[in-house]
Amino acid sequence: MKNDRLFQIVYLLLDKGTITAPELARALEVSVRTIYRDIDALSIAGVPVFASQGKNGGISLMPNYAFDKALLSDDEQNQILFAIQSLKATDQPVDALLNKLGGLFQKQNANWIEVDFSRWGMGNTDSRKFEQLKTALIGKHPLEIVYCSSSGETNRRVILPLKLIFKDKGWYLQAYCRMAEDFRLFKVNRIVELTVQNERFADLPDDPPPLEPNYMTEPGYTRILLRFSPAIAFRIYDEFDRSSIAPQPDGSLLVTAYFPQDGWVVGYLHSFGADVSILEPAEMREYVASYAKAIWEHHQKELE
Repeated sequence: MKNDRLFQIVYLLLDKGTITAPELARALEVSVRTIYRDIDALSIAGVPVFASQGKNGGISLMPNYAFDKALLSDDEQNQILFAIQSLKATDQPVDALLNKLGGLFQKQNANWIEVDFSRWGMGNTDSRKFEQLKTALIGKHPLEIVYCSSSGETNRRVILPLKLIFKDKGWYLQAYCRMAEDFRLFKVNRIVELTVQNERFADLPDDPPPLEPNYMTEPGYTRILLRFSPAIAFRIYDEFDRSSIAPQPDGSLLVTAYFPQDGWVVGYLHSFGADVSILEPAEMREYVASYAKAIWEHHQKELE
């Protein structure tokens, strides 16, 4: 805890230049006496910290001081390196920074992990798309996109980007859609075309909704009761919340889930093949069955 506070003091001094002991005490929620003890500890450790008297006096660091890596634990150093390495996922030029910090921390194998969120064979395409998204998000530029929805409909719209989100193995863009006049979550891979507009927007019209609404009360979602065979149990624990899974004596798994009432859920349930049974509601079971029959009939015609 003390080492964390010492690092915070150094950070504040680097950021503010000069700061008084009472200001440090308030910022770190400790007593002024504790601050002076910490200053002494920093001085003993070789940090060139000094106090000056007078109207503009306070605690300062010697000019051109760079913080000592000893203020960070080995685990904290690894976390910093990992966080910077993760920026390479969106093609950010961080190699030089990694080399500098790796040398400062004396970690020869700084590049011990590689994080790449781009799709196989799509690295250049995805990197360009992320660069455009970053430009729009930081500069508050509207985006004109062509988007393919889960229903298969493709349309052109203008959106005001808010946040880029990585969730459940995929990238999403939370944005205000001018066409829908509401917030929407767009899957980045389904953005077919993307153009950053020159204009800037000041503020979004409203506050965004939570990323995960209460599906039990959310309009457009329906409760589905499913039974999965033991052979597919690994997927069930991967893709459903443990509290919604009820193991049965015969090894099967009962799952209560809430899904959007659109074409996506049919394709998703079909991905389990014959390892899933739809118990409720009956109309969903009939819909999925009729969809499977249509697929079979389509391929039968192709064979004729």
